[in-house]
Amino acid sequence: MTRDRKAPAAGRLPQILLAAALFGAFAARPAAAEVIPPGAGLTATLGEVNVSVTYQPAAAGYETVVTAGTDAPGGIVRFVSTLAPGQEAVVSVPRGAGQPALELRLQRIGDRLELQRPVS
Repeated sequence: MTRDRKAPAAGRLPQILLAAALFGAFAARPAAAEVIPPGAGLTATLGEVNVSVTYQPAAAGYETVVTAGTDAPGGIVRFVSTLAPGQEAVVSVPRGAGQPALELRLQRIGDRLELQRPVS
């Protein structure tokens, strides 16, 4: 009598698929977006980079100011954009070889600006 070593794994296939589906549902879920109040702003850390985001409503849209930097002298940059409803801006900080960049997403949704922090 020969034994089929694949049979027990095949019997567990529904359990394996269920576990993979549950893991995928939680792993792929983005973090909840945070609403940024006008003028108040939010801060975030992307690795060694500190990021500050603030905005003010203007005639052309939401004037959004992103300031990012490290503790190194001269290591600060400022990015200013005007976002209309439905537009977004992404702040991306590269990491080591083979690693995905850390990204903050700013999205103008109607009359609010939302910040989506990276899930790491």
